Amino acid sequence: MTPSTKRRIVAAGRHETAEFVLPGHPDKLCDAVADAIIDWHQPLGKDLQFGLEVACVFDRVFITGRIANPVTGVRQVFPLRRDEIVRGVYASAGYGVDAAGHVWGPRPGDLKIDWALCLDGFAEGERELRHLSDDQAICVGYAVRSPATDYLPPAHWLARRIGRDLFRLRQERGAGQIGPDAKVIVHGTRRGPGGAFQPDLVSVSLNHHDGSDWLLLRSVVDEAVETACAGSRWHLPEIEMNGAGMFVAGGPNGDNGTTGKKLVVDAYGPGIPIGGGAWSGKDFFKVDRLGGMAARRLALESLLASDADEAQVTLTYLPGGDRPARVDLLLNGSASDRVVVPSEFGALESRVLHAAFAKRNTTHLDLARWGHQRPGMPWELSISKAICAPRRGAAKPHSARPHLADVALTNESSPTMPTS
Repeated sequence: MTPSTKRRIVAAGRHETAEFVLPGHPDKLCDAVADAIIDWHQPLGKDLQFGLEVACVFDRVFITGRIANPVTGVRQVFPLRRDEIVRGVYASAGYGVDAAGHVWGPRPGDLKIDWALCLDGFAEGERELRHLSDDQAICVGYAVRSPATDYLPPAHWLARRIGRDLFRLRQERGAGQIGPDAKVIVHGTRRGPGGAFQPDLVSVSLNHHDGSDWLLLRSVVDEAVETACAGSRWHLPEIEMNGAGMFVAGGPNGDNGTTGKKLVVDAYGPGIPIGGGAWSGKDFFKVDRLGGMAARRLALESLLASDADEAQVTLTYLPGGDRPARVDLLLNGSASDRVVVPSEFGALESRVLHAAFAKRNTTHLDLARWGHQRPGMPWELSISKAICAPRRGAAKPHSARPHLADVALTNESSPTMPTS
């Protein structure tokens, strides 16, 4: 054990570790392919149903699942366009020929794509039941009192930020040198649940080729970390690059990928439970994705209405339900009945949440690559509320009558929620 490693382990406080992967990572390629297929269909029909799984390795891509679309014409056109959707995802992630003429494989045009889809219309009466859960689900939402990191765990937020800067810098300076695949790990220490965070280690694994300029690679990594930390009170952490040595077999040429393998990256990092199902490949009627975002907003609202430093909401869905069967809240790790529900969420009916989340101004693909919990999303706080969020001593929300399995909810527009 090196002295610096020993210092990190014994440092006082709460340790946080998080990771992020770039769009060229094989697992994120699969998430993005699944969500790009949803995006292609969205302008062509409302309330369509998607349940997609994707796997990739080398130049092979395998896509399975179901798309329920009542429009016969769309079902006829999609098979003619589907391969170009997949190839477009690979190209936008950085595969193919870059600006310097270097080829990062697999080339999108060389992909061998296998489809095993159930592409049909809705069964009789099925569409009218879309608002009912077709499966069970456990959905977790979390918020920490850290406005500077969008109420996300600081290590998790920083890993994402570094990843975005790496992606940008590769486009600006990495042609012919840096490949599409990269991984980031951030470790740091937080002084208690709501205390100050300090990153002490950032590890970056950057895809390259045999002749890449390692000084350029290092300068890109350093700039990404420095840019991500800029404006904070953090001291720059120790930075390690490509600790395992050469990283020339990147993306699907170095590892296989599947949808849903980066659940912890998509959620809140390894320190917070992830619930159950994956988000990518599912429309916003599917309770895994719908409930995950609803739980995030409830955690934010409940946090700001309390004097707690962190809030965790768990929504439990049962098959056939039109809303969660249970809503459970932890404030600073202790059970609470002070769940706050924004007025536009009604009584958490799936139909109401779906309508609210339809107002998002981004694509499923963008959410898959860069995260769901970002300012401006309908499941996040409004800018005015985020700016005015109190640090401590906020007024307690009114305790409503028991609702949704004995958990009290507070609606912003009424002191008492209706009972089921």
